[in-house]
Amino acid sequence: MTEPVTDHKKIIWLASYPKSGNTWFRAFLTALLGDGDLNINEMKTDGIFSSRAIFDNCTDMDSTELYDVEVKNLLPEIFKHQAELYKKDKLFIKIHDAYTLNNNGVPIVPAEPTLCALYFIRNPLDVVGSFANHNGSTLDEAIQLMNSPRGTLAKQPKNRNVNNQFAQLMLSWSGHASSWTNDLPFPVLVIRYEDMLADTFNTFSRAVEFMKIDVPASQIEKAIEDTKFEKLQKQESEGGFMEKNKRSDKFFRKGIAGNWVNELNPEQIKLIIDNHAEVMRLYNYPVDVITSA
Repeated sequence: MTEPVTDHKKIIWLASYPKSGNTWFRAFLTALLGDGDLNINEMKTDGIFSSRAIFDNCTDMDSTELYDVEVKNLLPEIFKHQAELYKKDKLFIKIHDAYTLNNNGVPIVPAEPTLCALYFIRNPLDVVGSFANHNGSTLDEAIQLMNSPRGTLAKQPKNRNVNNQFAQLMLSWSGHASSWTNDLPFPVLVIRYEDMLADTFNTFSRAVEFMKIDVPASQIEKAIEDTKFEKLQKQESEGGFMEKNKRSDKFFRKGIAGNWVNELNPEQIKLIIDNHAEVMRLYNYPVDVITSA
C-alpha cells in the first residue's frame, strides 16, 4: 500500500438491501455535486464496498487467490486506507453487505474513517418484484432469499472467489435492516424509499444536511429534477446501464410504491409478513393486509 496522506472521518456509507433506492440516491448525489451533469454509467460516487478492484488496487494482491473469510478480515483496513489515501473531503461508498463481524470479531465496516451512513429501506413487499427482476429470478426465489438468515448476494461460482464483486452477506431483509440501525458506532440516518417518492425535496434535503453538504435549496431542487425516474429510464434505454444484471431486462423498472398488490399472491404476501412483520411495523409498512386466498 502507498503512504496515506490524512486520516480524518470522511466515508459516508450508502447502505441498503438491494432495490431500495440506493442507485437513485447515488444518481442524485452525482447530479448535486456535478451541477446537474449526470451520466448513469459514470456515477461520481466512490464505488461499492464489495469491489474486487478496490481491494486488489489497494493491496497489490490477487484476491482470487484468497478465501472469502480472508477478504472480509482485510476489508476494514482496506477502507481505513481508502479514507487516508484520498484527498477528497468525503467518500460516498455503496454497500449491500449487512453490518456484521468478520472472522476476527471485527466489524467489516470500520468506524474510524466513517463520518456517517444513510440506510435506505423499502417495503419488503415491493422489494420482492424489483429484486426478482434484477436477479432474473422468480418471485418465489426472491422471497426465499429475502427470508434466508444467511442470504447472500453475488455468491461465487462453485466456491471460487472469482466474480468482480465479493460475496455480500446480507442476512434476511429484517436482519439486514436491524444490522444497520441498532447501536452502530457512527450516526445513521434511515431513509424510506416511500418518502423519497412522496416528499422528495424534504427527504433529500434532510439527507444532504445529515451528510454535512452545504448547498443551496435551488441546487437540491435541480438535482432532483435532473434525476427524475423517467429520465433515468430514458438514459438506460438509450445507452444501457452497466450496473444492470445481464439476466434482467432493465434496471429502472417502475419506481413506484405499492405495486406489490399487483405482483404478489396471498401466499407470497404471507411469507414476507410472517418473516418480517416486526421490522415492517417499525417503519410503518402494512402488515394487516389480506393474506388468505
